[in-house]
Amino acid sequence: MDIVEGIDEEYVDDALRVAYDAFAEKFRIGFRNANDLIRLFRGSVDTANCFSAIADGQLLGILTFRTAGREFYRLNPAVVFARFSPLRAVLVLFNLVLLEDYTEPDEFVVDSLAVARSSRGMSVGTALMQKAEQKAVSMGKRTTSLGVIGGNEGAARLYERLGYKTTRTSRGFLVRLATGSPEVRRMEKPLVSGPPDAAAGRTT
Repeated sequence: MDIVEGIDEEYVDDALRVAYDAFAEKFRIGFRNANDLIRLFRGSVDTANCFSAIADGQLLGILTFRTAGREFYRLNPAVVFARFSPLRAVLVLFNLVLLEDYTEPDEFVVDSLAVARSSRGMSVGTALMQKAEQKAVSMGKRTTSLGVIGGNEGAARLYERLGYKTTRTSRGFLVRLATGSPEVRRMEKPLVSGPPDAAAGRTT
């Protein structure tokens, strides 16, 4: 298995299918199936803002990330109205607005981590997260963060094992509307950058 920064165009459709399969609840307003997600975002993603796991020419999983001013899903609202009926376009945009969040300048946000069903249990998610953290450190970010919807205990255990801690739990009508879950946990992990001796607080 190779973890590659970015994603080749030939894998973008597969990546969107894997993402839809993993997060169908988040895309339930205005989206009927994975083809809708592909129709919307084909040609409208920043292929540099992700990591992909590839083996034998197959996409095993994808991690998309967001930093201040850059994200994997970069969509012009005009594209939505050009590709969907007016009513569905409004619903799709409403969905995307609900999922939007602010990113601090020193923050590296893991927007989504999705692994193909046939590749689960193969440590694909762990490998993608480790590469993402290395990228965040190289960019000088101080914190990595992500959101976990209630009930996704498998994902929460993975992130806890990697050193993430819950810093906030959001609940309420809008949370349920946006995610289909009664709550979303924000999890964070501080990053250590610089030479090992400096990071450990050692002096010579």
